[in-house]
Amino acid sequence: MHARSYFGEFDAKPIIEWLNAKRLDDDPVSTLLETNRKMTVFGMNRGLPIKATEQEIRGYLGELVRLSKLAVAPLLISAKPDKWSVDWKLVGEMPPLLGLAIIRLLHLAERGLLGRVRKCAAKDCGKWFYAKFEHQRFDTKQCQQETFRRDPDWKQKRATYMRQLRHEKAMRERRWLRPRKRKEQR
Repeated sequence: MHARSYFGEFDAKPIIEWLNAKRLDDDPVSTLLETNRKMTVFGMNRGLPIKATEQEIRGYLGELVRLSKLAVAPLLISAKPDKWSVDWKLVGEMPPLLGLAIIRLLHLAERGLLGRVRKCAAKDCGKWFYAKFEHQRFDTKQCQQETFRRDPDWKQKRATYMRQLRHEKAMRERRWLRPRKRKEQR
């Protein structure tokens, strides 16, 4: 783990790894995330019944568990008086990484953090990531900067800023403009 960790980041890691590896065409993890997105975007913003989407999620999860026989079983690691070390093992007909991703997805959903697992908003990227902040839309700083650099409004503002900067530099060189005074440091 790195110096800064964020609530939910640990649970999101297997989900992100699974989504970015994309092993299945009909991926249950991305289906659940898309259904959740529909609930928040369409249900809350447009007044559509959220109960219908809730039933859709409930039915999909039930079918997924039934078809894959997904379950967890206790695995005894060690036993001492009054202290047992137990781990939980996924059992069923589902790839272990997919099972772990679904279980962690349910943990995030339980904590209200499922909306933070999202795709990068950059056109050419499409990677999945865990948004450490609610407003985060890009997985890397590079994706964010490339997206803004392609925006015509940003290009116009940048061109105006650079013209002004070059003009001020030329004026200072000709001594027509006094250098900006810095605030006195205490």
